Amino acid sequence: MVTALIALGAGTVSAAEPPTAAASVGPQELIQTFEAVAGVHKGMRRGHAKGYCAKGLFTGTDGANQYSRSPIFNGTPHPVTMRFSLGGGNPAASDAARGPRGMALQIKLPDGQMHNMAMLSTPMFPAKNPTVFNGLLQTFIPDPKTGKPDPAKTVAYRAEHPDTQTQPAWLASHNPSWSYGSTRYFGIHTFFFTGSDGKRHKVRWQFNPTAGEKLLSDEELANAGSDFLIDHLRGQLAKGPVRWDMVISLGEANDSEIDPSQTWPDNRPTVTLATLSLSSADATDKDCEAVNFDPNRVTPGVEPSADPVLQMRSAAYAISFGKRLSGQ
Repeated sequence: MVTALIALGAGTVSAAEPPTAAASVGPQELIQTFEAVAGVHKGMRRGHAKGYCAKGLFTGTDGANQYSRSPIFNGTPHPVTMRFSLGGGNPAASDAARGPRGMALQIKLPDGQMHNMAMLSTPMFPAKNPTVFNGLLQTFIPDPKTGKPDPAKTVAYRAEHPDTQTQPAWLASHNPSWSYGSTRYFGIHTFFFTGSDGKRHKVRWQFNPTAGEKLLSDEELANAGSDFLIDHLRGQLAKGPVRWDMVISLGEANDSEIDPSQTWPDNRPTVTLATLSLSSADATDKDCEAVNFDPNRVTPGVEPSADPVLQMRSAAYAISFGKRLSGQ
């Protein structure tokens, strides 16, 4: 189940019967399905419910403005509010689950502008659009008689929708990460960057830990416990800042712009545009509780694509934000 509950950061609505997947699905219908699967946890995010806040700096590299004129890449260190999270709607989920981790950023500029990013530890989303995603989630709704979902429904649905097969296959071949700080994070959606020369670039990005990616061995996974990700991150921070490089891939004409379940070929040109430096991680989720990490909130020089999952996020995040702050 956790492989699909990765997050539109959804809010809360009435936990009535979930909508069917046949019609085009809106944000409130999707949230309704989230609640039918994971239950209602008042005051919590409906996706990536388990998480921790952090603080850091985001600094563009020399020449980054060649690819984007956004002020976040101007070379000045900008303060960042971050949130690390575990996929799914259960705030008490185990870190040992074979599911995605998340990292969200809100970069604060001196003039008051904010620039957000939301990423996963998998290079793809579990479905090509919100309607297919909603249908997949419905297969995880517990049966009233048994209190558990029927795995046969999920198997049958994935067989009918090949785009829902890529993320679980990736997760099955990659052990969970050792720490939030040893994880690669992928933007999964396509954006368009406009450089200082006016040239437009189709991009996807990832954040690569400068100390290297570290995954759990099978033995470590079996003995990891349920809350090791934040503990290991704090251990890293005790030795100094934890850093990632932001690397963009430059897409070609045939690379998907609107399907986040499809990855791009590995041989696309890449450029390092920034460094993210983490200086502190909090023990709770309170410091970023009031932060809306809507990834469509960007600065000039960065433009979201027409990816329907990306576009859905704004409305879903807004619902989540309002419901969460009102204790629902």
